[in-house]
Amino acid sequence: MWQLVAIGLGRDAIRYREKVGRLHRIHHGVYAVGYRKLTPQGHRMAAVLASGPDAVLSHWSAAAQWGFGQSRWKTDVTTPSSRRSRKTIRAHTATLHPEERTVHDGIPITSVERTILDLAAHLSKDQLAHLIEEADRKQRFDLRKLDRAIARRPHVKGVARLKTVLAAYRGTADTRSHLERKFRKLIATANLPEPQFNVLVAGLTVDVYWPQWKLVVELDGEPYHDNPVAFETDRIRDATLQKHDIRVLRVTGDRLDNAPDAVLADVLALRRF
Repeated sequence: MWQLVAIGLGRDAIRYREKVGRLHRIHHGVYAVGYRKLTPQGHRMAAVLASGPDAVLSHWSAAAQWGFGQSRWKTDVTTPSSRRSRKTIRAHTATLHPEERTVHDGIPITSVERTILDLAAHLSKDQLAHLIEEADRKQRFDLRKLDRAIARRPHVKGVARLKTVLAAYRGTADTRSHLERKFRKLIATANLPEPQFNVLVAGLTVDVYWPQWKLVVELDGEPYHDNPVAFETDRIRDATLQKHDIRVLRVTGDRLDNAPDAVLADVLALRRF
């Protein structure tokens, strides 16, 4: 309702529009304009608005909104103070770290990493591994942020199970993404020396590094192609590394999938002895 009040509508004007069918009440103080039927995203937004200014979409509903989980009948919403669940809203209470809340598709929502942490208590190891793989595949997952989320709540239910899954997910090289794991398998088949993953080089964290060759490999996911800010940032990073006499090879997911032999050939060609 506060949005309607903000544009100058009083309570009588709101009631009139509701009476003649211009506004349709979804929750107390929350209305759909023109049409009662909402999309799943519309219902999620309505549930957040109905739960107060500090509310965020969370749990199963957040996973569905992020695109790596199945939505449930009730919409999950988290607020800092206790609220009663409603017929179509499941209320959760938690104080979120600023890193654990964001906005996605216009909806206040828990971060991907906090969403995974919240669901860890409700999933088996296999289900949790699948959830993480799906988030990773959609390029929505930051392992370091998840580590920090766990550190902030080390004793909540499901954390031990989540740590077990993450230990297997990281692998012995502590690889942090689906692309990095695929790249590691590729170089292993070619009997190349094991590189370092996610290490600090010239003040920058790089994906893959062979110090003996002074060679960095950066693995770029699909979202980079359409993001001009990321494109420019990557070029600045490359220039910084080159100033330190370090060669940089960028490999896209498509090339890793469709031309692995060519990727290996580039790595071999850029080695320094």
